[in-house]
Amino acid sequence: MPNAKTYRILSLDGGGSWALIQVKCLRKLFAETFNNPDPTGHEVLAEFDLVSANSGGSLVAAAMAENLKLSEIEKIFDNEKLRSKVFSRLSFFEKSLLASVARIFKIGAKYATKRKHTALKEILPGIAKIDMTDIPAHVAVNGAIKTQFLIVGYDYYRNRAELFRSDCDSMASTSVIERKLKNLPPQEATPSDCMVSLVDAVHASSTAPVNYFNEPATFKVNNKPKYYWDGGVTGNNNPVLVAVTEAICNRAQYGIENVQVLSIGTGTVLQLQYDEEIPVRYDELKTKQEAPGLIRDIQKMGTSILNDPPDTAAFVAYMILNPDMPAKPIDFIRMNPALRPMLLDDAAGKHWDLPAGINKEEYVKLNTMDMDAVEDEEILLIKKLCDNWLNAGGVPNQSIRSNSSLDCLIGHADFEAAKTDFKNWFTKPTNLL
Repeated sequence: MPNAKTYRILSLDGGGSWALIQVKCLRKLFAETFNNPDPTGHEVLAEFDLVSANSGGSLVAAAMAENLKLSEIEKIFDNEKLRSKVFSRLSFFEKSLLASVARIFKIGAKYATKRKHTALKEILPGIAKIDMTDIPAHVAVNGAIKTQFLIVGYDYYRNRAELFRSDCDSMASTSVIERKLKNLPPQEATPSDCMVSLVDAVHASSTAPVNYFNEPATFKVNNKPKYYWDGGVTGNNNPVLVAVTEAICNRAQYGIENVQVLSIGTGTVLQLQYDEEIPVRYDELKTKQEAPGLIRDIQKMGTSILNDPPDTAAFVAYMILNPDMPAKPIDFIRMNPALRPMLLDDAAGKHWDLPAGINKEEYVKLNTMDMDAVEDEEILLIKKLCDNWLNAGGVPNQSIRSNSSLDCLIGHADFEAAKTDFKNWFTKPTNLL
């Protein structure tokens, strides 16, 4: 069995409706690891000491805290009515004149922040009024309080990341650090990042700016109104780095000897450089060289929170835990379908092509599809991408670091290899750090 002092992290990326991938991934993992094809959220959470999440991933985490079965969480993303409650479109009268003009250039908000908050409370009524600090006891299985939560948000006025913690004694918390360094007595008041409900934290973490929601998430913290944007603005759309930092800060306090990380993404689509010299089967596999300009730059910045951080955060967190740089880290597992060009060398010669099971039209659609996928056709396509990846259909797994041919250099090349190492966590002793 794993060492008793092993600390397991489940990290869930942001990605709006694409977070459906995380639910399907967890269902397959628990079916094939624990012979439990449809576990409850609390059964999943019981296997982890810390769940870190952002945006769409935070909704998955909160739905598990609600103790919905994974099949029921999948329906939140699969059901058009539920999706439309979270992504509730602004009416004509809710849009300002400036916003209406901006939409002509595909810039500006489409959804109502306040209605999202209401929808989250309706979808997750059991935890809607439970403070973050009480969530570990709420999700405990057989009375064993274990799982802590860490949700990433962005303080609108202070322009800083804000981490909503269930663990108010965490050595990563500013107030705890201050008490330690200044040798102050314990405070009677609980730190503010614990005095919000998990649903409020999810609301903050999932309110993407500019091209998505019309105003910051607003709710009271210590009886004062606070304003937040999506945690992806902080560069932590993949929250694995803040989770690993949390574990390291608490290593001495909790006797942590070994850290295991399962980081699950929400899908990524890659293109080649526009001047790629190796022949490509489809021009769509290469980026277009388009002149910069105000409108285009605003469009790019409005969606940039979903881009490079998933790659960078995973590599930095991996290096912190694995300074010897093993090519296949057993205790650091990144799972994420990577729809990318594949370098082939066959009868047609050396060339770039699509992975098996995905055609050109599907690749183009997935590459241009935003995180706020709300149409049934879009959800079906996300599910096809996910099923292809989960069942060795041709879509590879996202590497922690790739080589020049985009093949896996560090990490797990496919879902099956990643799943095998996850199963090994529960069947044999782990190596200490």
